[in-house]
Amino acid sequence: MEQNTLHKIKVFQWLIILIFCVLILRLGYLQILNASAYQTKAEQNQFRMLPVFAPRGDILDQDGTVLAANKIVNTVSIIRHQTDEETLEHTIEKLAGLLSDLYPEIDAEYIQGLLDEQQVRLYEPVVIKRDIPIEVVARLEERREELPGVVIDQEMVRYYPEGPMASHILGHIGEASEEELEKDETYRQGDLTGKFGLEAQYEEYLRGKNGFRQVEVDANGRPVTDSDLRRVEPEQGNNLVLTLDNELQKTLEEAIDKSLKDLGKTAGAAVVLDVNTGAVLAMVSRPDFDPNNLVPPVSTKAVEEYLNPGAGKKPVMQNRAISSKYPPGSTFKPVTALAALESGNVKPSDAFYCGGVWSETNTKCTQSHGRVDLYRGMAASCNIYFIEAGRRAGIDMLAKYINEVGLDEKTGVDLPGEVSGSSSNPEKKKSIQLPILEKWYQDKQNKIEQKYAKLLKEAKTDQEKNDILFRKKDELRVLESEYQIKYDYEVEWSAHDTYILSFGQGANEYTPIGLANYVATIANGGKLMRPYLVQRVESPDGQVISEFGSHQVDQIDASQENLALVREAMKRVAQSGGTASGVFNGFPMQVGAKTGTAESGWGKEIYHGVFVAFAPADDPQIAFAGIIEEGYHGSTSAGPIARAVFEKYFGFDDVSSP
Repeated sequence: MEQNTLHKIKVFQWLIILIFCVLILRLGYLQILNASAYQTKAEQNQFRMLPVFAPRGDILDQDGTVLAANKIVNTVSIIRHQTDEETLEHTIEKLAGLLSDLYPEIDAEYIQGLLDEQQVRLYEPVVIKRDIPIEVVARLEERREELPGVVIDQEMVRYYPEGPMASHILGHIGEASEEELEKDETYRQGDLTGKFGLEAQYEEYLRGKNGFRQVEVDANGRPVTDSDLRRVEPEQGNNLVLTLDNELQKTLEEAIDKSLKDLGKTAGAAVVLDVNTGAVLAMVSRPDFDPNNLVPPVSTKAVEEYLNPGAGKKPVMQNRAISSKYPPGSTFKPVTALAALESGNVKPSDAFYCGGVWSETNTKCTQSHGRVDLYRGMAASCNIYFIEAGRRAGIDMLAKYINEVGLDEKTGVDLPGEVSGSSSNPEKKKSIQLPILEKWYQDKQNKIEQKYAKLLKEAKTDQEKNDILFRKKDELRVLESEYQIKYDYEVEWSAHDTYILSFGQGANEYTPIGLANYVATIANGGKLMRPYLVQRVESPDGQVISEFGSHQVDQIDASQENLALVREAMKRVAQSGGTASGVFNGFPMQVGAKTGTAESGWGKEIYHGVFVAFAPADDPQIAFAGIIEEGYHGSTSAGPIARAVFEKYFGFDDVSSP
């Protein structure tokens, strides 16, 4: 018994010796062989690199007026690692209570959501609210002891001095998305990037280079001193100098707002171009938004109010000047005139009779105009004249000049979200309508097959089966006849399609900027230009980084003589007896124009007011296109907007409007 006990004691002794040997060897390995590696890790854990976000470059108009800049604001943040979970929960509740009276959207759930979004680098501050007033700062400072983890600091944030003005052009910023973080490793969580408009289009120029500050922290990640051990200042982004004229932009916005208010409407758009360069001098879309309200952090509710404004309200985050298509109505008629003249089948002196209705299709005109030539037809906006002109030109010539003036394509303006215009021709109509008709035909056939398969299964005699097969054959024959009728009307191009296209209805749909650019092309002698908004990019100290000038896309295939005839016809529109004479009554300059009442879809009885113009008529410098949704007459809805713009541009501000 004693021998066994001694044996066990020896085993335990050797086991203890072995364990201590292992510990000693491991300690030696850590302290001697791996000492430098662990020392580095310890030092890295002792220090943290906190980002100093770079201010974005400014956006200025052509005369240097600042449209988007940066300002120093007070910011309230939370550093979660400065508190434990229980204390953090208390801090969130207390902070929400102190901020909610001024910012109702900031509640405990909102703050917790912001903290939950940052799952990495937990020692970095999470911004709860930027641009808080000094009285709120004082309120928070008074309760500092009750708010562990809360940091009040100052930083540079995006600022739009003019508020909503030019909002669809400038755009807005937001925090870098997961997709952006994955796509570009130079972005980090919390970086602010362009999300819309020029802010997005020129992100690579506008974004700056972040700096950093090095701070010492304890084992829990809490800063142990208020001062930075090291600081590298951020580099500001480059500036954009635009083609926009700030004063003209204000005039355009005030004029469209007045028109919308007078008519009780809420949506519209307008564009003003330099006809010789394509420079965008002004652009507006309604309804608008204030980009200051979208500078992060921003509540989901605030964003939803813009993205989903509610039933009966027009979408806000949509630049209608480039992203919405509308039927042009009679503003399309100069295209028909040019196509007809170029075809050689119509001369300006040719007079067609308008009795108030086109008998072949029962298409009505606004009145019985009698015999009208090109000038009278354009001035009075006679549908019958342009139906006849379109008939003589033919659909191929009409399609050619729609393409020549760029209406079917994107203009190429340097903004994201532009859509191309659309119109129809025999090939397009067939490619769109034939698949629809074929599906309808196949569905009908399948239903007939199923119907008679069931009847045949239930038939008891051969006579019944023969009768059923006869009825099936007869029904398929009727369906085939119906298919042919639909094919002839819905798929094949008809004379009626040409007539409707000729005076701006039917499948025609174009963007306001597309209309403005086509009018500029006619005004400048056939040079199809690419509209642009940014003249140049400059460094913060004024050095030119990049320049973007005018670019001619094409010279349209039309004679200068015929282009001059179309301009003269448009000039008559703004003279006595023309549909825009009331708009420019007493105006001290000759103007070329075209009014339009555009039906939005057959049978819907929704009519948009459309207006296009250029000035001066004999030496064009600027072109205008505008639309008021559901504005009905272009002359009374969008026309006054054009006049206000022309008055401002040419210095006729003191000329009273009609």
